[in-house]
Amino acid sequence: MTIKVLIVDDESLARDELRYLLSQEDEIEVVGEAENGEEALTKIFNLNPDIVFLDIQMPKVDGLTVARTLLDLKKKPFIIFATAYDQHAIHAFEVNAIDYLLKPFDEDRVMKTIEKIKEKLNHPNQEVFFKWLEQLREGSNQQSKHTSKLAVQLEERVLLIDPNDIVYAFREGRGVLIKTFAETYTTKYTLQVLEEKLKNFSFFRVHRSYLVNLNHIQEMTPWFNGAYTLTMKDQQQSKVPVSRQFVKPLRDALEL
Repeated sequence: MTIKVLIVDDESLARDELRYLLSQEDEIEVVGEAENGEEALTKIFNLNPDIVFLDIQMPKVDGLTVARTLLDLKKKPFIIFATAYDQHAIHAFEVNAIDYLLKPFDEDRVMKTIEKIKEKLNHPNQEVFFKWLEQLREGSNQQSKHTSKLAVQLEERVLLIDPNDIVYAFREGRGVLIKTFAETYTTKYTLQVLEEKLKNFSFFRVHRSYLVNLNHIQEMTPWFNGAYTLTMKDQQQSKVPVSRQFVKPLRDALEL
């Protein structure tokens, strides 16, 4: 059995060291490396590794954000955290179904980790790991909203969008598009899934096909038969319909 591994670390020397140690095992195949969280997500989507050795401290998108994003994958890789934290700091991340490595790497410790990986892949039981990742997501809801990102898979990469930059989202045909101030992105989410992902931000369903950021509404004007139209704050001053059934809840949300 070949175990596919992705190494994620912003330090090239750390990646080289870990790759060398892993190369001592015949069953391990390092299928790729990434030097930041965004690149890591792209390669996880494209390479489908069994294991991700994931640095916690990285600029912009850290390892914990990557781990939370993996909750959305149907096939979830095991995560092995690699960190320079001491044992007291790492204790919060330690559960039975996952392991961690302290930097600088110790060869014997890496080998023990690999043996643990083999055992879990031969007798898969990821329940504890998934429960822990769910706790990470719940914990992130208590943090600043600016630290959370929405992962959008494009053709060749994964883009992490700050939800606060999203003006609105809408369904068009079979796809769902996200409109930011700068761009419009096609996603693989349904509008219902997107609404759930953004529930801790200021988003509101105003129509069966539209989800808007309340912070980016410029004005609300009557339209026809009790319905309304929203003018958004993007450069195009986009018009978004508000179904009659959503008018009162929206007015309540806006405290009108």
